[in-house]
Order: sequence, then C-alpha cells, then structure tokens
Amino acid sequence: MTEDAAELDALRNSIRRVLTEHASRERVQRFVKSSDLYDKALWDEAVNLGWLALSVPEDNGGLGLGMNGAALLYEELGRSLAPVPVLGTLLVAEAVAAAGTAAQKAAWLPDLASGAAPASLEVIDPKRRAPSVRLRRRPDGALVLSGYARDLLDGAAASVLLLTVQGEDGALYLVLVRPREDAVTVQAEALVDRTRHLAHAHFDDLVLPADRQLGEVPLRAGLSDELLGHAALALACDGLGLADAVLTLTVEYLKTRVQFGKPIGSFQALKHRCANHKVALESVRAMTYEAVRHWAEGRGDAAARSSLAKAHACDMATVIATDAVQLHGGIGFTWEHSCHLFLKRAKLNEALFGTRAAHEDRAAALLLDPSAAA
Repeated sequence: MTEDAAELDALRNSIRRVLTEHASRERVQRFVKSSDLYDKALWDEAVNLGWLALSVPEDNGGLGLGMNGAALLYEELGRSLAPVPVLGTLLVAEAVAAAGTAAQKAAWLPDLASGAAPASLEVIDPKRRAPSVRLRRRPDGALVLSGYARDLLDGAAASVLLLTVQGEDGALYLVLVRPREDAVTVQAEALVDRTRHLAHAHFDDLVLPADRQLGEVPLRAGLSDELLGHAALALACDGLGLADAVLTLTVEYLKTRVQFGKPIGSFQALKHRCANHKVALESVRAMTYEAVRHWAEGRGDAAARSSLAKAHACDMATVIATDAVQLHGGIGFTWEHSCHLFLKRAKLNEALFGTRAAHEDRAAALLLDPSAAA
C-alpha cells in the first residue's frame, strides 16, 4: 500500500468510526421522525473534524485532498444515511475556488471550508434547462434578481445559496446569496427521502451588492460540467456506501432468521441472490473509484466516466435496497426498520443531478466528442 493510499484508508476509517457513533441507525430513525432540516450535532462534529475542508485547495484554507478525499467522505455518509448538507457545501466551495476573484475566495471560502456556512445550489440538469431567475444591473452596479429558484439541494438549511441566473445579455452568471442577511425566504419541500430535502425561493427585485456576482465574467461553459461531474461522483459514492450497508444488514438478518429449523441464509436461492448483489457492488465500486482517480488526475475522459459511474452505481444501489426489503420479509416493510430509509435514499440518488438515461446520453456524447457540452 502506498503512503497516499494508507492515508486515505486511515481517513476512511476515521470517518466511519465517527459516523458509527454519531449517525447510528437509531439516531437516523429519530431524525426522520423529527421536523429538523439536518442533524445539527452531526454537522458540528463534521465541522470540528474538518470534513468540509477535504476537497478545498490548501491555498484557500482547505486540506487539498480533492476528489480522492471527498469520495471517501461521500461513501461513508451514504453508508450511514447521514442527514447533513455536505454535498451542496462542497459544490459551492468548488465553484467559488474555480470562478471567484481573489477577494471573493478570501471572503467566502474560509466559512465554506470550515463549515460555518452550509451552502446550497440548484440541482444541475444534464440537459441544461434555462434558469428561471433573471439578473439585471442598475446603473450604480448593484445586482437585481427576479424569479424563482427551485430544487435547491438542502436549501432551507443553507446560509449561502449559489444561483445560476440569466442576464439581460442572455449570458449566464453565478450569484451568491445569503438568505438571512438578504431577507430571502427559502421554503423546504418534503421528499420521500427524509434524510435530505429540496427547497425553493422567490426573488422579487432583490438588490444585492455588485461583488455578489461570482467572478468577473459570465459562467464559463466548463464549470457547470465540472460541478455536474463532482455531483455525479458524489452520488455514485453515496450509492456504494448505502448499498454496502444495506447488503451487510441483510446478510446478518439472513443468518439469524430461522425457518424450517434452520437459518434462511443457508437456503441456496437466497445465497445466490446475495452473492449476485455482492458481485455487482464490487464491479461498480471498481468503476466508480476508477472514475474518481481519473477525475483527480484531470484525465480527458473523466466527465464521461463520472456519468457512467453515477448511472450504474445509483441503479445498483436501488436494486440491492429493493431486494433487501424483500429479503427481510414482513419486517422489511415496516416504518420501524431501516430498510425503507436505504431504499428511499437510493431512489432519490437516481433522480438527483440527472437520471440514468440522461447520464448515459451524456457519456455517449462525450465519448464520441470529448469537447461536446452535456
């Protein structure tokens, strides 16, 4: 094992130990029965341990581990079904690091990297729907936002929103909003997956300072693809974690559930189903972490690989979680058991940031023409 691999393995083990204690199945069950937007105590633990700084460049106050470190975090968060707004915060931090001016990086990244400012952005659609928020500039340089932002990932829990808006010139721009400071009401939308939520916000001629536009130029074409690729890999890793966890849970149950005088796990048909799931899981794990490696190294095929990883990992996780409910028998259908939580998270992962079909189309287009926009 190389020194870097050993460090990443130690990081994974450290994250897993913390989540085993602070995001146990019992604790997640209590959370989904509450009206909380996220687990504040778990978030504070993540902040104290520097998890929000993992992928932020060292020059901007982060740990500089990039996607290699973030992927491990995403997988362990999926394994525990952790209800914390990590993905949105890391995506916004990446956007600020990539497109912000020196002054904006200095002003925004420390809070994002430290976790002092949970962040959100609109879920990116691979088919690139037009923004529904419009931007105009007053003669004094102030920005004026009008319209409706939708599908804000964990948006009601965020202290910072990153919006893609359309200017009067037809170009797209990124704008940073502080909901509380700017008196913006962000309303949560309940989902079947209670560990996360989407949100929406209305803007009725909201006036912002000129420096809230991220960067000095319109949104560059590649940045949305970079954020989409990051999100795709994050959800793929989340799917790996939850699939591994629910399969392990199921195998343990099959060892203890007795029928006809013997554990049902000894029945050949059930052994084969679990073995097939394990083979599928490890195959997709290899595909996903190969995509992570290509992304971290800046390879030309990284975008296509990230889409394929998302498509296959999220689908695989749903298949395993669905069968886990069946293999648990009657108890697997109950609210008190955790099986439904894994299945609901898997189903939302399939839809967030593009469906399987959308990402397979994107991967095909990129493989045919690596310079093609998604």
